[in-house]
Amino acid sequence: MINGKKLVVLCAYRVYDAQVFSFIAELNRLLNEKDCCLFVYALNSEIGNSGDNQAETAVFDLIPYDKADAVVIMDEKIKCRELVQDILAKAEIHEVPSVVIDGHYDGVSFVNYDYEKGFEAVVRHVIEEHHVTRPHFMAGKRTSEFSNARIEVFKKVIAENGIAFEDSMLSYGDFWSMPARLAAQDIVRSGNLPEAVICANDIMAINVCDVFQEVGLKIPQDIIVTGFDGIEEAFWSVPGITTAACNSKELAAAIMDVVRQLFDGKRNIEKWIEPSFIANESCGCPRCKLDLLSVVDGLNNRFYHHQDDIHIMQNIASRTMGGQSIEECIHYLKNPMTAHTCCVIEESCFDLENNFFMEEKASGKKCVFLDSYSEEDRIVLYNPETIIPHLDGILEKGYPLVFNALEYMGKSPGFICYTYPRFDIIDYAKMPAITNSIGMGIGGYVSMKYQRYLRDKIRRMYQNDALTGLYNRMAFKGHFEELKEDPINNGQPLTVIMADLNGLKNINDTCGHSAGDHAIATVAKALTEACPPSAISVRFGGDEMFSFVIGDCDTDEIISDIEEELNDESERLDYTISASLGIYETVFHEEIDLEEVIGHADEQMYSAKRRVKEGR
Repeated sequence: MINGKKLVVLCAYRVYDAQVFSFIAELNRLLNEKDCCLFVYALNSEIGNSGDNQAETAVFDLIPYDKADAVVIMDEKIKCRELVQDILAKAEIHEVPSVVIDGHYDGVSFVNYDYEKGFEAVVRHVIEEHHVTRPHFMAGKRTSEFSNARIEVFKKVIAENGIAFEDSMLSYGDFWSMPARLAAQDIVRSGNLPEAVICANDIMAINVCDVFQEVGLKIPQDIIVTGFDGIEEAFWSVPGITTAACNSKELAAAIMDVVRQLFDGKRNIEKWIEPSFIANESCGCPRCKLDLLSVVDGLNNRFYHHQDDIHIMQNIASRTMGGQSIEECIHYLKNPMTAHTCCVIEESCFDLENNFFMEEKASGKKCVFLDSYSEEDRIVLYNPETIIPHLDGILEKGYPLVFNALEYMGKSPGFICYTYPRFDIIDYAKMPAITNSIGMGIGGYVSMKYQRYLRDKIRRMYQNDALTGLYNRMAFKGHFEELKEDPINNGQPLTVIMADLNGLKNINDTCGHSAGDHAIATVAKALTEACPPSAISVRFGGDEMFSFVIGDCDTDEIISDIEEELNDESERLDYTISASLGIYETVFHEEIDLEEVIGHADEQMYSAKRRVKEGR
């Protein structure tokens, strides 16, 4: 329960699919009437059939079982029994009742479509109303229980009508376009055309019609074709496809009824819904009259929006990847396309020592990376108890929250939550592109930041002295040439401050080489901190170092600061750290000789060292 409202969790797939979208909208309306709220945890990619995009399944790890009052799972859409079993097991541990749509699990309530009855209506219509005696059935996948059940229905109906089944009456289109087209081409090549091809779903029926029409066959005059599922495309196509539709509003009403019973403590509830038979042109019946003008207008709107949106999201992703700071990335992500979103990612993404995407890291603290409701471009610590920021105000609007897992390089760095204050399928159709672009943008930014970190680390190893952190001689010479090529430096005052540690051999002999190393590092630190930030400090030899200052500086103050730092450090130790300092001042120009300048500073430093030895 959240804010006094019962929470229903829906585990779904492709919420932008017209049937799923319609179901969510109706279920949300019914839940609102009972003062309940709906959270949707959705996949955008097919998991069960392909086995790919497993990182996306991390979205189901976000389910707040401690707050949920019921879990609804679209089993046939998710198509991964192990994944559904994991969700059910977690719900059971938290004593949250569950209901599965189009699936069967021991001890779990379900609402299933009676596909066999719905499909039987299609087959009987073709055989008994159109008097077909030479039918052909195009099944789905060979391993699909739904496909195999429809094969048995086909055999049953033709047997009841005195038609003997033969193996040549059966082909497989795998429930998808290309396999169906290949199977249809085989039927054409066989030279023995059936009177009707009854397909196990609408996608196959649409493609079978297309193949037949390409070779000059007329539908339904030369051959009848039917489908099953009632998808939108079946009504847009020419001819319109005879089918049986699974009514989304009926499904929502059935789920709402089961959820109410679950709230009342009832369990193991079973409900069946019979798909509605819809005759259409592909079998010879009149065209099913839908508001095709509005349907086509909606399709065009979604298509042209999609073209523009893809360009916008690609731009957002590329600019985010190249961001120089977190604030810059957030600024790029904030766009009208990402309005009504919240993005939460793992804090460990920003751990430069360990690349999140290349190393195994357990989930830990998270941060809110993008909050479209906030004016500030900064990240804040995420509190999982709040689900998302501004939850109270969002729930008051009465629309569902939709969660997607972000994915990059096969790992999920976090999630995005959509909180649209309306039901518009165009908004829902944008979700996969937005989720993908933000995942790519953030993942790319983290990877680029890590690459820059490695580059700088390697550069420091190459150009910086390991003990002092100062430039080494070779790296400085390369940098010096760059300074000469920059015209802004010509005519500027140049000061070279040379420092040489006094008594290094004595420190090594009496206190050890680690003490000697510490003394060298202390002089380097004092020299660097005393000089202006723009100065370039270099370790030139064993205990010799210098700073190269272009521009005005106060040498007396620099020397005073160095000596003060060395005195302070000496008081902490049981040995004295001091340095001889030499200063040479000149004017920087493009023909300046580095060795000559350093030589002059060296002379001044050795003069100071001689004075130290002479006790002056």
